[in-house]
Amino acid sequence: MRHSARKGYLIPAMRKEYLIPAMKRLYLVRHAQTAWNEENRIQGRSDQPLNGVGRTQAQRLGVRFASRHVAGIFTSHLVRSRATAEAIADGNGHGAAPVIETNLAEMHLGAWEGLTPAEVDARFGNAYQQWRQSPSSVRIPDAEPMSAFRARVRRIFSRLTGQMGQEEYVVVSHGGVIAAVLADVLGADYDRLLRRLRLDNAGVTAIELDAPTPHVLWVNSTTHLDPAPPVPSTWF
Repeated sequence: MRHSARKGYLIPAMRKEYLIPAMKRLYLVRHAQTAWNEENRIQGRSDQPLNGVGRTQAQRLGVRFASRHVAGIFTSHLVRSRATAEAIADGNGHGAAPVIETNLAEMHLGAWEGLTPAEVDARFGNAYQQWRQSPSSVRIPDAEPMSAFRARVRRIFSRLTGQMGQEEYVVVSHGGVIAAVLADVLGADYDRLLRRLRLDNAGVTAIELDAPTPHVLWVNSTTHLDPAPPVPSTWF
């Protein structure tokens, strides 16, 4: 493991991209449910609000984090993420107000946004089925390139974690963003991880960052939700 001059360490899979300081814990939270989630529509950058189920999920996240001494809360600028982060802040009671970071936003999915997987296949020649097998091989019209998206996620997490101390932090974001972080931390192939990873609305993933090597403590915990969410088909 190559250490930097600063108090911290580099995640091996990222080397130059992420400098993670010795710290305690990072909670990655996927935003709560929207109507498009319920309808299985691809959201990307489309700015959809939480629906009734999502507002309840967000409140339950607030209860879950009420006992945690959260030093900071970060969120994307999209309303579904902001509303989730605000519910966590309201429930936590330690005075951490959500900080908006636009680079935590979901990947822009261009012409696919607003469509169901079946509609994508019908309009774009079974492109969604191809995407399920190899996401990086699919070129979505008018979308953010996968390489640019991955680089954006690395930059924002490098900056945020570089500002953090040995405390607990919450980052409210989106399925694609959380998957990108997990792929880098685990040194996993992003395409393969996307095919095997489940990330529910309002699910919580935890990463321990104050050890010599970062540890993924758990992925997609939904114990705060009752009933358990249905199996998602899309999480972008």
